[in-house]
Order: sequence, then C-alpha cells, then structure tokens
Amino acid sequence: MTKPEKYQRQIAKGLEGPFRAPSHRMSRELDSLRLIIFSDLHRGVRDGADDFQRCERAYNAALAYYFRAGYTLCLLGDVEELWECRPGPVIQKYGHSLALEERYHREGRYWRIWGNHDDLWSYPKAVQKHLGSMGLNGPVWESLRLEVRDEGTRLGELFLIHGHQGTMASDRFGRWARLPVRYLWRNWQRLTKVASTTPARDYELRKKHDEAMYRWALSKREMGVILFAGHTHRPVFRSESLVDRLSQQIDELKSRTDGQKLLELQELETELEWVRASQFQTSKVITMEAPCYFNTGCCSFGDGDVTGLEISDGRIQLVRWPDDNDQPYPEVLSRQQPTDLRQCFEEIRGSRRMPEAEEIPLKPTPPPEGAPLH
Repeated sequence: MTKPEKYQRQIAKGLEGPFRAPSHRMSRELDSLRLIIFSDLHRGVRDGADDFQRCERAYNAALAYYFRAGYTLCLLGDVEELWECRPGPVIQKYGHSLALEERYHREGRYWRIWGNHDDLWSYPKAVQKHLGSMGLNGPVWESLRLEVRDEGTRLGELFLIHGHQGTMASDRFGRWARLPVRYLWRNWQRLTKVASTTPARDYELRKKHDEAMYRWALSKREMGVILFAGHTHRPVFRSESLVDRLSQQIDELKSRTDGQKLLELQELETELEWVRASQFQTSKVITMEAPCYFNTGCCSFGDGDVTGLEISDGRIQLVRWPDDNDQPYPEVLSRQQPTDLRQCFEEIRGSRRMPEAEEIPLKPTPPPEGAPLH
C-alpha cells in the first residue's frame, strides 16, 4: 500500500464513524434551504496570536447580511481557538460576535459543529458553562446528516463535519499536539504577529487531506452524499480550471472588433501565462469525477477576508467577504457559478438509481464525564 493510499484509508476510517452514527439527522426541502456555512474562525483573545481579529469586520458584516436574508448559520468547527486559549477570555473578548450568532440561535437557525481546536464543546457541561452564558447553550454536534428533498422526493444528503477526523495530530493524538501550539507557537505568533493562514488564491482540489476527504465522499456516491468540511483552510469548489476559463475568454475576445480588444487581450494573455507557469510550481490539481466534496476555506485569512459556502434557491456558491471593492458584500469566487445542487446530485448519481440512505438509529455517543471546564 502506498503512502497516499494509507493516508486516505486513515481519513476514511475517521470519517466513517461520525457518518454511520451522526450526532444529528434532519431533512429539508431544497427550495426552502437557505444556509451559510463558515468554519475555522479561531477566535482568540485579541493578542498577536489571534488570527480572527483581522477578519472580525468581514465576519460580523456577513452575519448581519445573512440574518436579515433568512439564512441558517452553520459553523463547521474551530470557531474558538481553545488549543491556545482558555474559553472564558475568548468568550469575553468576542461578546459582540457571539451576540450576533445568538440571534440565529434564538430563531432556531443556528447549527454548530465542533472541530479539533474547539473540541471542548464536545462536552455539554462545558457548552452550558461558557457558550450558555451568551445564550448559545447548544447543541454542538460532531457531525450532521442533512437529507435534501425535492417536493418530498429524496435527492441525496449533505454530510457536514469539521474534517479533522482520522488525522494523527488533530484527532488521534490531539491531546498532545495542542501542547506545542499553546506554549510555543502562540508565543511565537504574539511576538511576530505572523498570520497562520494565507489568503485564498485558488479553489481547486490539490492537497492530500482534501483529496482523502474527496475520495471518501466519492465512495458514498451511490447514496448521493455530498461532503462539506473545513479544517484545511483551503476553499474547494468544483469548477473549470483557471487556465480553461482564461483560454475561453481569450477565444471569445478574438471575435470582437471594438477598440478595447487589444488591451483586454494583452491583460488576459499575460494572466494566462502567469497561471500556466505557476502550475509547474504547485502541487497537481486533482480532477473531481463528481461534485461530492466542498470546503468552506476559513474565517482567519491573514488579509482579513473570510470565505464560506452559500446555499439558497437550490444553488450553491463559494463567496468571499468583503467584495473586490473592500465593501461589506459577498463576492462570488468560483467559476461557473452558481451551481445547481440538483445537478450535483444527478451527476453523483449518474445513470444509476440512488438508493435510500440506510436507516441508522440516532444514538449519539455521549461524551465522557468530567470534561475540563477551565
């Protein structure tokens, strides 16, 4: 077995448990589903190691926007940075952001999933003590299986999870991995103020962990499953490659006769050669056979941007806040957008009849007692 195959099997094993025994299951009609999914805020205590404080402006603006538009807010883990910080000070420093989230919770439009950096929320007593003080008294799930229907007929399902499951440092040995993060990396960040996450520049599937999650999702295609995750801090949205898009724009431009043609050709051809050369210096793009895996990116980019996945009117799109003019509006990022979720399910299903998902009784494993409440 090769190293990539071994790693993919390891991640698949980690995902399989929360999939077969999810923390929660629900069903929604596609046309009524309005969902904004964010992950990986890593809220700290507003010191030099706090990656979220640059992104607070964009995130809070997005919460106000989606609340009035009737969206459900789904947070896919690592919302608080509890490997580096104690929960009490984090809650205190970001009371206003939490108050904005509480409005969703009050209306039953708030879904929370815990990740490796905020796995303290896997303990209900900790949730009640800390998040409960802000009106966010749970539940916080490890995973969610959301059945999607079209006028009562099952289309498929969305499987929402943070995505660290199965990894050595973040899952299996997370108790020990957090020690150098808290006592070494945090102090280094406080001194240097170096951002831990670079801005998102492409949305293709490249890295081994994203590929492992995609391979697992692909194994569930007969059940019509689409995996939504965070953790990697890299947005993934299936679309045509940037090279293909630029090449198509150049071909279309050549048929024009207006005076701006040469200038636009110059700009597009320059960008095309830049991207082509860049591809030789980066890891290989993995072509998706089916649109069964999406990644939110994160809300802790070093330039203050946040990315998320927006679902409404039966469609999904990858968005960034703020827009290209640095205004508090969503900017659609991925090409060929928006993508119709019905087409995604149809493409996953192919010509085969999609069976109903196996009926698994909801019996969440209770967290161990005696969790540290700090």
